[in-house]
Amino acid sequence: MREKLASLLSDVGFTGLEASVYLALLREPCSTGYRIAQLIGKPAPNIYMALDSLRAKGAVMVDETSRTKTYSGLPIAAYLEEKRRHLEEKQREFEHEVASLETSTAESGIFRLSSVDQVYARVRKMLEGARNAVLLDVFPGPMEQLRPDIAKTVKRGIHVFIKAYRPTRLKGADMVCPDEGDAPDLKLWNGDWLNVAVDCCESLYSFLKPDGKGVHDAIWNRNRYLGMMSFNGLMFELMLTRMVHLLRQDKTRKEIAPEFRELSCRYMALALWRDAVPEGWMTEWRQDGPGKSPKPASRKVRKRKGRRQKEES
Repeated sequence: MREKLASLLSDVGFTGLEASVYLALLREPCSTGYRIAQLIGKPAPNIYMALDSLRAKGAVMVDETSRTKTYSGLPIAAYLEEKRRHLEEKQREFEHEVASLETSTAESGIFRLSSVDQVYARVRKMLEGARNAVLLDVFPGPMEQLRPDIAKTVKRGIHVFIKAYRPTRLKGADMVCPDEGDAPDLKLWNGDWLNVAVDCCESLYSFLKPDGKGVHDAIWNRNRYLGMMSFNGLMFELMLTRMVHLLRQDKTRKEIAPEFRELSCRYMALALWRDAVPEGWMTEWRQDGPGKSPKPASRKVRKRKGRRQKEES
């Protein structure tokens, strides 16, 4: 337990000696520096240096009312709460100072993310910046972590299509998930998938470790062409999964077709692609209305064209 506590304290900025001194003070509050040196078996001068450092961090209180100075550790909850407020204040100051230096998000690139915090922060940023459509392929753990952020995105009027791996619902989102008793065995995977594609222009693929504290692999893609292709690929995976579910329910083609036409209008509309790809990548196709693809030729025209091609060959 002691090693675990020391590790947790190191995560919030304590050195090894500071952690030992702090834990000793929690066991024996109102101790002198000399007493702490005896408890942990370190030279007194080093202990007093650690006490001064802990006092500067706000983790230690000092009683100087008697001739002998004594020390007590601030309760960990109080210390962390004060640290949180301090960090929030510093964050506001920092954001204000660097606002004039910041440029827009990287226009293009493929970036490896090395921590769970980076992954969730980037996904939330992608959801906030979405303008048209979001696709998610997400395991249950990350789904619950991001549920409030996804709900906000839906509330803004963004189309959200989610492939989940447990029966779940999110108001306003298009869902494809297994029925009760038909969920896949996720124990096959030593972690959680979290894959996101936004607006045909960026995507993030991540495989998070099961303890929630690390990543097996995580890539954020801001390359326009790869973003377009990954959106397209993830969309067809979601649609194919939905079709398999409907076929298992013995749905007919007539019953399936309207749903897929509606999904195509929401997530595969020409307007979405035009809004995402760089200028010059698409020709000026004739459109029959916002977000609609050109009308296909009639059957009669196609037959006439086929006969002409046969005659010419």
